[in-house]
Amino acid sequence: MFRNHCARTFLPRKIMRHASGIHRLFWLAGLLWTMGSGTTTAAGLTLHVSPQGKDVWSGQPAVPNAAQTDGPLATLQGARDELRRLRHSGHLPAGAVTVEFESGRYEQLTPVVFTQEDSGTEAAPVVFTAAPNALVRLTGGVELRQFQDLNDASVLLRLPEAARGKVKTLSLKAQGLNDYGVEPVGTSASPVSGMQLIYGDDVMTLARWPNDGYIEVADIPEGPNGNTFTYTDEHPSRWVDEIDPRGQGYWAFDWGASAIAFDKINTATKTIRQKVPGSNFGFNKGGRWFGYNLLCELDMPGEYYVDRRSGNLYFWPPDKPANTRAEVSVGTGIVQLDNVSRVQFRGLTMENCRGAAVSISNGESVTVAGCTMRNMGDRAVTIHGGKSHRIAGCEMYHLGDGGIMSSAGDEQTLEHCGHVYDNNHIHDYARFSLTYGAAIQVIGCGHCVSHNLIHDGPHVAVLFRGRENLFEYNEIHSVCLYSGEMGAFYAGRNWTMVGNVLRGNYIHDIYNPRPQRNRAMMLDDGVAGMRVTDNLIVRVAEGISLSAIDNVIENNVFVDCHPAITGWQTWGKPEDFAPDKWSNADMLELLAKVPVDAAPWKQRYPHLAMLRDAISDHKLRAPETRTRVEHNVIWGGLQEWMQHYQAYPRSTDTWLIGENNLAGVDPLFVDPAKGDYRMKPASPAFKTGFKPLPIDKMGLYASTERVLWPVKNEVRIVCPNLTYVKP
Repeated sequence: MFRNHCARTFLPRKIMRHASGIHRLFWLAGLLWTMGSGTTTAAGLTLHVSPQGKDVWSGQPAVPNAAQTDGPLATLQGARDELRRLRHSGHLPAGAVTVEFESGRYEQLTPVVFTQEDSGTEAAPVVFTAAPNALVRLTGGVELRQFQDLNDASVLLRLPEAARGKVKTLSLKAQGLNDYGVEPVGTSASPVSGMQLIYGDDVMTLARWPNDGYIEVADIPEGPNGNTFTYTDEHPSRWVDEIDPRGQGYWAFDWGASAIAFDKINTATKTIRQKVPGSNFGFNKGGRWFGYNLLCELDMPGEYYVDRRSGNLYFWPPDKPANTRAEVSVGTGIVQLDNVSRVQFRGLTMENCRGAAVSISNGESVTVAGCTMRNMGDRAVTIHGGKSHRIAGCEMYHLGDGGIMSSAGDEQTLEHCGHVYDNNHIHDYARFSLTYGAAIQVIGCGHCVSHNLIHDGPHVAVLFRGRENLFEYNEIHSVCLYSGEMGAFYAGRNWTMVGNVLRGNYIHDIYNPRPQRNRAMMLDDGVAGMRVTDNLIVRVAEGISLSAIDNVIENNVFVDCHPAITGWQTWGKPEDFAPDKWSNADMLELLAKVPVDAAPWKQRYPHLAMLRDAISDHKLRAPETRTRVEHNVIWGGLQEWMQHYQAYPRSTDTWLIGENNLAGVDPLFVDPAKGDYRMKPASPAFKTGFKPLPIDKMGLYASTERVLWPVKNEVRIVCPNLTYVKP
């Protein structure tokens, strides 16, 4: 079995468990940290950056000299350029390079691009870091000034009565802003969103109706593949005079959301026609949606609207101090690294961009540690290719799409990328991409995703595809909040996803009461090759969904799941090897692409040759290829803890072997009322061969790299009585 262990720098839990109020305390020792990318040695050069600096200065003095002829630099780009100048002139000293930022706001409207020439070495990395105790904000936002009371009678008439006298306005054009972006359509905000308004540290809401939740599609006059739908409430009839009305929602299915633009609203028939391209999945009666980008619905604090014709911004400020900063997102990103190696970013806040904060392509051993990435229109981090990149100890939130998207490693040769995503806190993500905007998305081979805390997302938490990736010791809760037919972890449609390991994860409180219910782990549409071990799954509508052979579900604990395990494919006849269903049609092609008789496949995964032969011979699989459900503990929830939509999968069935599981017998948890699911020594589970779970390893841990400790978060209880709407 594939093994991978994520390197991490941490303080013992017993020492740090009672720490409080620690913010950036550990940055004093920043250059002494031992990293997975190499040990940082004594600095050969330190450059300083300050809001009081100038990019024509050398950056070597921390403060301006008396003659104002030298001092700190002013920007990240200025620091990059100074390092390039020193390299080209031969004056860059040997040893590590540190670029240290003083507290302040650094406005950056285009990403700073780093290339191979900006790389460090293993012995002398280049480190961009906050100074000790400094709060450094690299922002793609432009600060707004001089909001005025709204006195335009024509606009006031369009506002709800409750908003009159509360809404403020300003001219973006008068502040030199003419690019307001375009509100995206489709399933994703990537690569950039439209202009967002940030007030304080929070993203405001583009005026919408209803303010919370959804309304339903009343009917579909042109059928599910048409371009129209009807409504019953009177609100949408008010939108006929809106410049660019939009809608977002689950128009047809709980698993497929998209944003559309409205072409025409017919108030007589209460019909809305979408612009094309529109909903990716058509429309169904009862589909859920809301309208937005609507001046006439600006009716509560925190909502805003941008008139792209006049350049005017309208805003109802929430109750915050009068000096609260307002910004609009203009920049598309903070840093872009192309084929860069051994460069580190530490202790910085990157915020208020329309795109991703950090984009990395190729290169080796780039580290982003202890940073805050927030208020992004797209993701926090995107990574394509490369070796041994590391994102650790970061806070990521208020994201239009997901947190980390990574595509790297070679699935065909099984060459590992070695990327590590560890000890990050990702929440309030996928504000625009309501489905498949994952907190962490992994494609490829050899990733390690560990000790992350993920919560408050509308859909999937971890979306993955590929081989020999490791997902361990993560805590995930309060996800799949608005969607259905999904899992906290999701993978699907491939018999050859071998070597992926999901172990030691704590997944709890995922209970959105939708007809298409959600799971802790959804191994969907024929996905095989998974090793699911030592996980703790508590209060989830469905624990694990299976649909294929060659998965191992072993030594897991399920508490209050309804049920713990389900399956939907019988795999009882040879014809099941050649599915003709549209979602699985390419599975045979994927298998054919794998050289199952050659190294390293033949040695590591010999069962794939058995599978190939069974397909060609139309014979049932050997026992070695069957899914195994063994040594699990099931307590609470449905008495029939393992269910099948076609036939109950008893151990004699041809696709699954279930043995030595403990169900319906009190496992003697230490204190389940307080969330302590360790088992007492007398637990009957141990007689079945069950091994204690690594509970102390699950979730975030105290570390010199954590931007914040301790981390507080609340579990969102969507369905307190643990019921769901049955299909």
